[in-house]
Amino acid sequence: MESQKTMDKKFETQDYNLFQIWDEIQCVQANVCFSQEVSAYYMSENWIHKAKNILDVGTGNGFFLSKISERFPEKFYTGIDISKELIEKAKQDRASSNITYKINDYFDVEGQFDFVIMRLFWQHLSLKQITDALIKLEKLTKPGAGVIISDSWDRARVFVPDLPEFRRVVSAYTEQQIENSRDRNIIDRLLKEISHRSEWEVERDLKIILPSTVNNNLKLFHRTYELWIKLFECLGDLTIDFTAAKEELNQWQKDTSAYTQVGLRILLLTRSA
Repeated sequence: MESQKTMDKKFETQDYNLFQIWDEIQCVQANVCFSQEVSAYYMSENWIHKAKNILDVGTGNGFFLSKISERFPEKFYTGIDISKELIEKAKQDRASSNITYKINDYFDVEGQFDFVIMRLFWQHLSLKQITDALIKLEKLTKPGAGVIISDSWDRARVFVPDLPEFRRVVSAYTEQQIENSRDRNIIDRLLKEISHRSEWEVERDLKIILPSTVNNNLKLFHRTYELWIKLFECLGDLTIDFTAAKEELNQWQKDTSAYTQVGLRILLLTRSA
């Protein structure tokens, strides 16, 4: 979830339908990504050997953070989100002695941390907030601290057989985000901004492919795509008849040889001393 200062209505989870959709989306997406996304954590010397006090920005229902904490139980985690409903879900379902969940806006967080996780967060910020968000990140991190940023890499998306109607829906959403001064493929913009700031060193810029052939992920992709259409229908702000896309997905799901993949762009940053 994003900041209240830039929030759009798709994150208004006081609407029970939106809450249910996001609760499931976050679980399904994390299950698709985790086995490969976690490799980036093992590539960070900072994470492995130094980081003890971790902030997870936009933790949502805590599903991804709980999986990270199970893999690295010796660390202490604070997961923040503006969604009261999702934080309550995290506390209810994913309570742990080494995780604290808080309802908190990113720009209002206080304290300093050894490491900050920012997963699918930056694409939801208004572009005019990028500089302020980086300045806030500098205040939240100690000298020598690490940051991991995971966000979309849409150029890697593939459908076989093709799904032109579903792609039309995704393109409409992407264009809508651009009109609202947001960018799904935010990493290049972010790197350009970081290059003008002396506070950060880019350790790694990783591009990770998440294919449907890994861990029987095809069924998880099926459900992810269904949930995205359900989300857009619930919001009602895309002027599209979703019937053709839903019928196309239904037929595609019956094809056991179908293939799809998505991409993640992951940055490992170090805060300069």
